[in-house]
Amino acid sequence: MAKLLNRLYEVLPLQVVGERLRGGACAVLSADPLVLYLRDWVLADEPGALLPVFRQYRYRPVTLLVEFSWSHDDPWHVDHLELRKARHLRRHPRHRMIFLANSEVEHRLMTARGLGSAWVSHNAFVDPTLFRPLPGRPKRFDAVYDARICSFKRHHLATAVENLSLVTARVGRYHDEAYARSVRDAFPHAHWVNDPLAPDYRSLTGGEINEAINEARVGLCLSAVEGAMFASVQYLLAGLPVVSTASRGGRDAFFDPDYVRIVADDPAAVANGVRELVACPVPAEEIRRRTLERMARHEERLFALLDTICFAEGKPPISRERWADWVAAQQTPMVGADEIRRRIEGARKGGSSG
Repeated sequence: MAKLLNRLYEVLPLQVVGERLRGGACAVLSADPLVLYLRDWVLADEPGALLPVFRQYRYRPVTLLVEFSWSHDDPWHVDHLELRKARHLRRHPRHRMIFLANSEVEHRLMTARGLGSAWVSHNAFVDPTLFRPLPGRPKRFDAVYDARICSFKRHHLATAVENLSLVTARVGRYHDEAYARSVRDAFPHAHWVNDPLAPDYRSLTGGEINEAINEARVGLCLSAVEGAMFASVQYLLAGLPVVSTASRGGRDAFFDPDYVRIVADDPAAVANGVRELVACPVPAEEIRRRTLERMARHEERLFALLDTICFAEGKPPISRERWADWVAAQQTPMVGADEIRRRIEGARKGGSSG
């Protein structure tokens, strides 16, 4: 799809291409110098609304900060990043691309390859005003697993947890109906906050997810490989201790052994971890406080990177007050070209458009 869209971008009038473009994900961190924060899957598979924006700024300096939605801690993935970056820069010679790693291992690999990288986890952009403890809300469940219905989430590892709540998400063409049925069949005892096979299924809002996870005592993270896993830090911001399997992708950057247990890939081990942390002595507000401290380190790294970019362009540093705007922009990631241009213009005027 990316090759087809790029070919259309090269040979067809922009208005013709525009009718065929899907939305993209883009936060504008600065208009002068122009710095865009993108998600890797948008740039690789669904450039959508970004193509006309790239075309407009093809011969102007643009810095693209690309976050990872999946683990890139091995040579195969780094090879593909190198090819993707080279292809983009051939088409846009004045652009600069820097990859934002979710883990220190990713950052070291890309730095060694000379790709341009900073260790800035996308979990730092989770909104702490949205995910927070809700004092007084009854704890109805021992554990909650907030995970989209895909096999890499390994729901079966939670089958031995007796008092379990499940929050689910269906993700477009990646929704696996057969897997969803197998998961529902495996959990006759579980509470479904939103059953993926129900006729009235809908995705939950962030506020509704926060309410659901606040009804549990422990959060579960059961994938072996993915990205930094937004749900992992959402649990922690809500004050929940976490039971996790060993993983690649960066979620462990926010873990603390005082309230996180890394267990074997085994249902009994997961259930034992839950039983232990149901009685976790660390208060919810302390779990949240330490998580916010870890998130702040990534925020500081991002601003240090932006300061370097601005200094190189002879521009003043970007205000730290813009951070809240960027966090808010992540709540509506799918936007069109006109919205991206509006965000650029808003940033140029010093407004609050993320």
